[in-house]
Amino acid sequence: MCLPAESRFNTQRTVQTQSQLSKSDIFGVLQNDRRRLVLELLRIQGNQSVRSLSEEIARIESQDEEPNRGVRKSIYVSLLQTHIPKMENMGIVAYNREQDTVELLPASQEFDIYLETVNKGDIPWSQFYLGLSIFATVSGFLIVAGLIKWIPSSKWMLFTNFLFMAASISHIFQVRKLGK
Repeated sequence: MCLPAESRFNTQRTVQTQSQLSKSDIFGVLQNDRRRLVLELLRIQGNQSVRSLSEEIARIESQDEEPNRGVRKSIYVSLLQTHIPKMENMGIVAYNREQDTVELLPASQEFDIYLETVNKGDIPWSQFYLGLSIFATVSGFLIVAGLIKWIPSSKWMLFTNFLFMAASISHIFQVRKLGK
C-alpha cells in the first residue's frame, strides 16, 4: 500500500521527532550554510515565508541590499527542493505549502547550542566559565599554600560560590533574552 506523499512525510516526521536527532543528523544539517541561515532566521524572526527567507539569504550571501532576481530565484528553488524538505523530514521545521510558511518545531532546539553566536568583543560562556574556574582554583591554591594570608579559605570558598552563582544567573537571563 502506497501512502500519499503528504502522509509519508507526516509519518516520517512523527517517527523522527519521537527520538532525538543524532549528532550526525545535526551536523549534516549544520554543514550547509543555507540550512544554518534558515534555522537562525526562523529562530530570530519567527515563522517566515519561503520567499522572505530566500530574499534574506540572498542579501546575506551576496552582501548586497538588493540582490539580482536570478540569485533570489536560485536560493528560493534550492530552499523548496532541497533544504526545507530535508529539515522537514527530520522534524526540525514544518512547511505549510498552502500558506508558503516555514516554522520551527521543538526538535530545532537541539541546534541552539551549535548556533550560539558571539558578538564581536564578547567571549563564549564556556570560555568565561573556564576563566572563572582557573581564577578560583589558582587563588584557592595560593590561599591554601599560605601565600595569601589576608583572606581565610572558608571566606574564599563562599566568595567563589557567590561568583559562580552570579555568573550562572546572568547566563540564564542572557539565554532567555536571546530566546525572545
